Amino acid sequence: MKVLFVYTDINVRGGALSYQFGIGMLSAVLKQRGHDTRLHHMFGEYDIEPLKEAIRDYNPGIIAFSVVYPQYRYVQQVLKDLGDIEAFTILGGAHPTVVPQCIEENPTLNAICVGEGEYPMADLADALDAGKPVDKIKSLWVRTKDGQIVKNLPRPFVENLDELPFPDREICDYQAIIDSDFKTATFQFGRGCPFNCSYCSNHVIRDRQTGPYVRFRSVEGALEEIRQVTEKYEVKYLYLNDDCFMSKNSFFHEFCEEYPKRFSYPFFVNARPEMIKEDVCAELEAAGCVRMTMGIEHGNEKYRREVLKRKYSNAQAVKAFELCRAHGFKTKAHNLVGLPHETPELHKDTIKINQQIQPDSFNLHIFEPYPGTELGDICERENLFDPERKDAVFVGQTDTVLKLPGFPREEILRCFRLFGYRVYKDQSILKALPYYIYYSKYGEPLIRMLQPIKRVVRKFAMGV
Repeated sequence: MKVLFVYTDINVRGGALSYQFGIGMLSAVLKQRGHDTRLHHMFGEYDIEPLKEAIRDYNPGIIAFSVVYPQYRYVQQVLKDLGDIEAFTILGGAHPTVVPQCIEENPTLNAICVGEGEYPMADLADALDAGKPVDKIKSLWVRTKDGQIVKNLPRPFVENLDELPFPDREICDYQAIIDSDFKTATFQFGRGCPFNCSYCSNHVIRDRQTGPYVRFRSVEGALEEIRQVTEKYEVKYLYLNDDCFMSKNSFFHEFCEEYPKRFSYPFFVNARPEMIKEDVCAELEAAGCVRMTMGIEHGNEKYRREVLKRKYSNAQAVKAFELCRAHGFKTKAHNLVGLPHETPELHKDTIKINQQIQPDSFNLHIFEPYPGTELGDICERENLFDPERKDAVFVGQTDTVLKLPGFPREEILRCFRLFGYRVYKDQSILKALPYYIYYSKYGEPLIRMLQPIKRVVRKFAMGV
C-alpha cells in the first residue's frame, strides 16, 4: 500500500524547516509492515497544485494528514480543494484526538485517528491492501459508505517505546532540516507531559487512552538513535526536544551518565523552573548540555497559578535561570500575551520577571485558544472570540482572534512588538534594538530576507 503523508506548515513564523515526529514514527512502522510511504510538505504559503501533482505522480492508496489546531484550517482547505478522490483519506494528530467531532465537518474525510496512530495506521494499510473492512480498527473513527460514523474504542498507550522503530528520517530531506537550524538534529525520546497547563492539549490527550501517559525509551535505545543519526547526517548540535527532559528521573540520571561516554555533541533540553536544582544542573553540565529552554509564560504568580495552572513561584524561576548561568548554559524563556482575563497591567509582570532573569533569548507568543483545552473552553464559554476576526488569517501566534474586555487587540499587538525592547533596553540597547525590529510588523519578511546571514544574527543574539 502506498501512503502519502501531507504535512501543512503554512503561515508559520521563522524560517527553519521542521521535522514532524508523528509522521516519522507512522512511516517507520508502515515500512516495517512492508508498505511504501512518501511525504508532501506544504511549507510557506498555501498552494494546492504541487500536492495534486504529487498525488497524480504517486497514486497513493491512503492520504494521511497530521495536524495541530493552528494548521487545521489549511487541512480543511486541502480536503475541499481535492474533492472526491480515490485514495482513502485520514486525519490524525493532536487536533482530531482532542476534537474527534471534526470528522463531521469534513464530508470527504474517510477516517480520523484518536490518540497514538502507529498501530492503527499500520492495521488500516494492511486491511486496505488486503481488501478487508476497516470499520472495526481500534482508535479509528470511520465513515461508512452510507455516511455513518463508526466510533471505535481507543487502544491503550504504547507502554514500551522500545518496541517501536526509530522515526523515519529518510521520508524527508533531513539534512536540509538540520542545516536550516544551525546543524541541529532533533530527538524525542519520550511521550507525554506530567503537567496540566490549561492552554496545552496534554491534559485532554492523556484521557483519550488508557495506560501510562509519560513514557521514555530506554537510555540504550536513545543512544543508539543518536548514533544512527549522527553517523548518517552532518550534525553539530542535538536538541533533545521532550516536553520536559527531567520527567522521568531514572532516564535522566542514566542518560547524563552514559551520553558523554559515547558522544561529545553539545545538546539542548527543555525543562520547568521548579525542576532546576544545583545537582540537576551539575549532571547536565557534565553530560554536555549547553542550552536550557524554560516556559515562564506569565510573570504574575497568582494569574499563572490560577489561570495557566503553572504552580511555581517567581523566586523559583529567578533561581533556575541563575543556576543555569552559573553552569554555563545559554537560556531561553517562553512567554505568552493576550490571554483570557489578562490586562496590560498583568502583562507588565511578565516584562518584569524577564528583566530579572535576563534570558539569552526568548519567545513571545500571542495566545492561541485550542478547542477542547481548558482555556479554549473558557474562551468559548465567555464569548471571547472576536466575530470579525475568528477566521482571520495571519502568521501564527503574532495576532489574536480574541476580543478581551480589559486588553484591546491594538494593545496586545503593541505589547507583543515592544516586549524584547522593554526586557533588554536597560541592560543592552544593542540587544534590545534587534528584538524591536524582529517583533515589528516588518519582522517576518526580514527574517526570511536575512536567512543567508541567520547564523551570524543568532550568534550575536544568543551566543549559539
